[in-house]
Amino acid sequence: MSMNTLTDFLEQAQCQYRAYDLGRIVQKINNSEFQKIAKNEMAYPFPIQQHAFIALTFWQVAAQKEHFIWFLKLPLDEQGLMKITAQTSFIRMVVEAMGEDLTADISDKLQERLASNPFVFKPSAEKLAIFNANINSAFIRPPSSFYAAIQHYFSDQCDWQQWQNLGLQGFADLAARLNHDNNQKKIIDALDFLPEQPLQTLSLCLENQTQISTELATHIANQANKRLQQGQETTAILLLRAITSANAQGITKQLLNDQFSSPLVHQADWYITIAGRCWMQLEDETLLNRYFEALANHHKALFPQLFADLVAIPSLRDKVLKQLRLTARSPALSEAIGLLFSGLKADT
Repeated sequence: MSMNTLTDFLEQAQCQYRAYDLGRIVQKINNSEFQKIAKNEMAYPFPIQQHAFIALTFWQVAAQKEHFIWFLKLPLDEQGLMKITAQTSFIRMVVEAMGEDLTADISDKLQERLASNPFVFKPSAEKLAIFNANINSAFIRPPSSFYAAIQHYFSDQCDWQQWQNLGLQGFADLAARLNHDNNQKKIIDALDFLPEQPLQTLSLCLENQTQISTELATHIANQANKRLQQGQETTAILLLRAITSANAQGITKQLLNDQFSSPLVHQADWYITIAGRCWMQLEDETLLNRYFEALANHHKALFPQLFADLVAIPSLRDKVLKQLRLTARSPALSEAIGLLFSGLKADT
């Protein structure tokens, strides 16, 4: 049987599937796009260090089998295409473990054997909690056992300082169920009272959610400004991340613009966050130029790394390269670009 791509494999195994990107934020890749990606008809849209980090959940409907999940780290070529040879190698290892019958039981034993596969990776606890919450919500499964405690905490029935026993999975479940149990209103009402740690954890979980209402996005942006005024710079950065996937992108853009005039321009994590989580905002070429100017002026040592990260994103590539040809730029940006071309490392 001829199987060169992941979608070939899944179709011949008579499986239905969903693919998610786990490299930047946890986000679903629709099946038509994933088919194009697998067949090299489309560059991988969310590359990290020349790899695609993918969660693939699949199931055999006819046999009423349970869902299985593979976390795959697959190399990309210089054009951002997912290497066919890597897909073929992974499939060969699976077929060798399963035999010729691809509709046979996909056992736990096989899962264990694949764990040592060079194309399999282990997601961080944060990404795993968010992914589990998202797929449970998508497939109308109940939330985890941590959800009840998080509901109690956000109902303002206990001391806001009593957060130490709340599980990360509970925060992820809350974020994945924004349109259930009046959760958006509960979060809005809690924002002014949450200590830094639970607010940061909530922000990490919210960054993957498109269901954030305009009202909630507005309150989060306002909270980011408040926390920044209180000197909570890490929390302000995470609150920017919290609304990176919100539909009201104008609110996210305004918050990002405001932060360019704040002490955050001195924080390396802020630049890394924008490149890793808020890259969609940099499709605005004025904002992209502002980002590179600030980066060159305040964190020149990071410039080569973050330039390489952004230029690899298909939706940004042409706009990032265009920045190299701009004549109106600061001496600091000209120097950073010169170092980029020379391959020298900039000093901080």
